[in-house]
Amino acid sequence: MSEQIPEAPEIQPVEGAQWYILQTYSGFENRVQKTIKEKLRVAKLGHLVEEIFVPGEDVTRVKNGRRRTVHVIYFPGYVLIKMNLSDELWHLLMDIPRVSGFVGRKNSDPQPLGEAELGNIRSQMSEGFRQATLKEEFEVGEQVIVIDGPFVNFSGKIDEVNFDKNKLRVLISILGRATPVELDFEKVKPYTEGG
Repeated sequence: MSEQIPEAPEIQPVEGAQWYILQTYSGFENRVQKTIKEKLRVAKLGHLVEEIFVPGEDVTRVKNGRRRTVHVIYFPGYVLIKMNLSDELWHLLMDIPRVSGFVGRKNSDPQPLGEAELGNIRSQMSEGFRQATLKEEFEVGEQVIVIDGPFVNFSGKIDEVNFDKNKLRVLISILGRATPVELDFEKVKPYTEGG
């Protein structure tokens, strides 16, 4: 079965447009993006905005034998907008529910992103995917099996997850006693009956 990739909407260049970061309530990024587009249409200010972008992507994951698609947002609480910022557009954006303001300096005089900053965000996006993936794969209380190292083929229950160090503390039964063992994420996989 082939998966169809939706075509990206054609982006119309806007003269003098620069990238800005708008801060939103976490979890409302897509709703804010949709509201901005609607308000731009109603106010007839769409010609000032080249692109509105919530960094993220849809990812298909398999967990507990079930396949599901989740949308991973790389920078929760932020919406990137490439626009020619006018006073009227600034007021429109500040009146949108769940918008806290602009990132950088003062809200009344937002600073556009430089090319170096934009490059950093793009590189963090590719790294952010791996981190977001790891966070969903392991949960405290989950059964795992060790696939590498001295405890290979031992199974145990996750007692602690440390995302900063990419390590798990797993309680493995050794000689009938639950023994805590620290393991790297890549040394375990979720335990499933029959293999």
